[in-house]
Amino acid sequence: MVQRIDISTISGGDKILEPSTGRRGKLSSLRRSLNALRCRISKRGRSKPPDQFLDKFSAASATSDTRLHQAGCVAPQAVPSDGVCSRLSVDPSLPSHYRWLSVVSLAVLYNIIFVIGRAVFWELNKQASVLWWILDSLCDFIYLTDTLVHCHEGYLEQGLLVRDAPKLRKHYFSKQRWWLDIVSMLPTDLAYIWWAPSSCAATRLPCPIIVRINRLLRLPRMWEWFDRTETATGYPNAFRICKVVLAILVLIHWNACLYFAISYALGFSTDNWVYNINGPKNLTLSRQYIYSFYWSTLTLTTIGETPTPENDAEYLFVVADFLAGVLIFATIVGNIGSMISNMNVTRVEFQNRMDGVKQYMAFRKVGGELEARVIRWFAYTWAQSGALDEERVLAALPDKLKAEIAIRVHMDTLRQVRIFQDCEPGLLEALVLKLKLQVFSPGDYICRKGDVGKEMYIVKRGSLSVVADDGITVLATLGAGSVFGEVSVLEIAGNRTGNRRTANVRSIGYSDLFCLAKRDLWETLADYPEARASLTERGCQLLRKDGLLDEAVFANAQQTQDSLESGVARLEQTVENLNLRLARLLAEYSASQAKLKQRISKLEDRVQKSPTSKGEGKTQLQHPSSSASNAARLRTQRRKSHSSTTTTTAADESLTTVTASGMTPTVTGAGVNGTGSSGNSGPGRQNTL
Repeated sequence: MVQRIDISTISGGDKILEPSTGRRGKLSSLRRSLNALRCRISKRGRSKPPDQFLDKFSAASATSDTRLHQAGCVAPQAVPSDGVCSRLSVDPSLPSHYRWLSVVSLAVLYNIIFVIGRAVFWELNKQASVLWWILDSLCDFIYLTDTLVHCHEGYLEQGLLVRDAPKLRKHYFSKQRWWLDIVSMLPTDLAYIWWAPSSCAATRLPCPIIVRINRLLRLPRMWEWFDRTETATGYPNAFRICKVVLAILVLIHWNACLYFAISYALGFSTDNWVYNINGPKNLTLSRQYIYSFYWSTLTLTTIGETPTPENDAEYLFVVADFLAGVLIFATIVGNIGSMISNMNVTRVEFQNRMDGVKQYMAFRKVGGELEARVIRWFAYTWAQSGALDEERVLAALPDKLKAEIAIRVHMDTLRQVRIFQDCEPGLLEALVLKLKLQVFSPGDYICRKGDVGKEMYIVKRGSLSVVADDGITVLATLGAGSVFGEVSVLEIAGNRTGNRRTANVRSIGYSDLFCLAKRDLWETLADYPEARASLTERGCQLLRKDGLLDEAVFANAQQTQDSLESGVARLEQTVENLNLRLARLLAEYSASQAKLKQRISKLEDRVQKSPTSKGEGKTQLQHPSSSASNAARLRTQRRKSHSSTTTTTAADESLTTVTASGMTPTVTGAGVNGTGSSGNSGPGRQNTL
């Protein structure tokens, strides 16, 4: 039963599941086809309206392309040219350029060693003179070609490689290194016309070859090759050590040549400190160079044990050598020590972590058996990967390069999962970044029966056994490429197991497993709804195959999910419509506000410019007592009204009532005394109060 429930899903079979042929899948595919056909028919023959944004963007792109073309940041074939020199450009990132730097470095190293050596050791210069002439001419040709290459090397400008030859030459001469290239190519060999190399002898040093000392000015090109090699090699620390050793040998070689030249200047065999040239063995080139190299090594390394100087010049030279040895060689040896330490820094960090775990286990008294298992786990991780922390190593890379590395390393592993076969590449690339490596020791349980399934596992290396509840009976064995737990992470409604583990999986030896968490899977599937439906359907097929799917519960869950999705869609549509209406109302309100402000401003302008309002204002200013006289007249009338008869009181009450109603009170037909007139008012005339 355990094999049918979970082992069928973890056996890592090679069968690729066919797409669903159910009624729901057919209706969905038919609906999609009809929608695509309708959209294609409706768009056919319809001319696209002009888009100002796209036109503006196109114009900006054209302008940018024109500028880049003028700057030379275009492909070589796009640059108009009138000759070879105007088309010449070199890409420094190409492997061919690196190989050329290697050739130049060999030429520079040849001059570093043999120019000074041949200038001092005359026997070396006399032997194979034709070979030296050929090698010198070849190096001069390499220097000349390298100058042409160097002044046409492309460089980055705004992220693009500049290939315009005139601009490349201008950039080359704007730097301060161009004069080193020019001086290193000067034909100083013309001095051989007056100073022939064959004139070199023990009685005449240095040899004429010393005129080629300017060839050493090409040394920065060799440093450039060193930097690129150190970046490209997989063993940078070993290369750094070799570079330092080469520098030490060159310094010792130069110092040996200088010692031999000073011995010549002071006179060979004049005292014990200078080189003793007497005797047939001492006249040979090998004895001269080896003794000089030996003396230089002892002096620069401050070991001493050399003959004691006997005059001032010898003392000064030895003191200078000792100081150079203390300063230069101490620095070089210190750098070598640091490089060797850096080579073992990973081992030291790993050892420190293991020692910390040992101290913790001893403090907590976890027991000897568990402590031995932990130590064996440390030994396994160091033997397999050197305890490499992938996240820390790749932390300096941008996300794009991290994704490409993860795809190269883990994509084949992820394709082994049956539910992920035939998935779109975008989904697989997103899931690859979610895989986490876990290492299990012998006897460790990856999962137990009844545990809630929160992860799925892919066996990368090692073997696993599916055991019964007794822990002894082995039901199945899983090897590299096997997958288990993929159905539990899908959370399919109607799963009779309730998304719980249905078997016990135990590691036989050390096993490396890739883990994909349920949360990471669903976060990724949120952006791929079609892939989510496809994965759910494939999971249902696996459950149907084992009889673990409750069709009724699954159908009800699907209906509920569809209703929720439709409700959410309607709600989103309603919210979108409300947003549109709100935006329209806000626009109308803004327009009405603007119109109202314009009308108010126009009305204010008219009032200020009206002559009637100006005249009324002047009248009020000229007769300020008119309002006071009207108020006095009104008070007189009120005093008369208090002495009036009952008829006047009734009239006052009616007047008050009318005033409270908001109407204009009037008195018609009778005056204050009940007669037909009041003051100057005639009969039948209305007096407005």
